[in-house]
Formats: sequence, C-alpha cells, structure tokens
Amino acid sequence: MDRSLSTLAAQATPPIPSRFQATNLRRCLGLLLLGLGPAVFALGPKDRFGLKDLENEPKMTPGHFADLFGEFAYDYFPYVQSPDTFLQNRLGDCDDYAIMADHVLSRRDYHTRLVRVDLVGTNISHVVCYVTEQKVYLDYNNRRFFFNLERSRPTLRAIAEKVADSFEKNWTSATEYTYAYEDPRPQTVWTVVKTESAELDPDIQPRSPTR
Repeated sequence: MDRSLSTLAAQATPPIPSRFQATNLRRCLGLLLLGLGPAVFALGPKDRFGLKDLENEPKMTPGHFADLFGEFAYDYFPYVQSPDTFLQNRLGDCDDYAIMADHVLSRRDYHTRLVRVDLVGTNISHVVCYVTEQKVYLDYNNRRFFFNLERSRPTLRAIAEKVADSFEKNWTSATEYTYAYEDPRPQTVWTVVKTESAELDPDIQPRSPTR
C-alpha cells in the first residue's frame, strides 16, 4: 500500500528542471513581461500616481490622461496647486487639471494650449487644455464622463462658445496663456473679446506659442 502511494506520488510529481531549462524559462518570462510591460503596468484611475508617473506613462494620450482623473474630486482653489498636492489629495479644480494636462501631453509631442474663458455672471473663469492634433479639449468637468474629450474647432472663439454652452452661460472673453511649474507666472499669448469682430481675432491663423 505504501509502495503504491509512493509510486503514484513519484509519477504525479513533475521533474525538476535542469539549470539550462530553468535559465531558459526565466529568459522567456522576462521577454514576455518586457513585451507586455506597457499594457500590464499602465496606470489606472484607482492607482496612486505622481507627476513623474504621468510623465513616464508608456502610452499616454489625451483620452488616457482624462481617464486617470475620473476618481478625483472637485474643490475650488484661488491659486494653482503644486502637482504633488493635487495628485496626492486627488482634489482640485479646472486649472489644476488643465495645467497638468498641458505639462504632461506637451512632453509627448502634442501641441497643447491653455485656454481661459470668462463667463457672464460669474467671478471665476474656466480653464481647459486644447489638443490641436485631435481637435479636442480636456475639461475637468468632463473627467467622469465616458466621452471625456470635447471636440472643438481650434480658434479661441470656437472653444469659448463650447465651454460657455456647457455652463449654459454667455462668455465675454477667452485668453490663451502659458504656465510652467518651474516658473508659475502665467504668460498671455493672446485674447479674444466676444463683442469685437471675429475677423479681428488674432488666432484666425493659429501659431505655436513660445514655451
């Protein structure tokens, strides 16, 4: 009885791989992980991440960036938060989000533009990040929607109209500006005023702002 059990156990136990076989197995696993790395280790909306993680995300796109902020909450701040504070607390407002999108996506060769829209009857402007290649803008108010990118023509006037419509309000002016975490002083590129003739808009033929 004992001998039979020992025989069955021996037959059921797989042979120990040789050193050569083990080395090849580790090599194959390494190649497999290397090939699947970007998909396996891509950030998700429930993950905790810092600015460097966003900068190094292997397949960063505007849509993927927006997806990562679906779990973030809204709270108004009268200043732009540092990236570490915004990402650690997962709490912020439109300019925290738009400025971070501009920072991350511009480093992935997207042409991004920060646009601030002043709305009638409010004391707070709304900021979005426009991505020229895809003709869309990222809006913190849309971060939890399935379609989290808003399509728009590239002029400031067209972007302002779309933003104002989303608030069911009118707009007075729209300004494109630049902002850098290293030197946090906004630099105006140009401004469009709604009551002025559209033919005078300075961005009818958009140019790349100096960064």
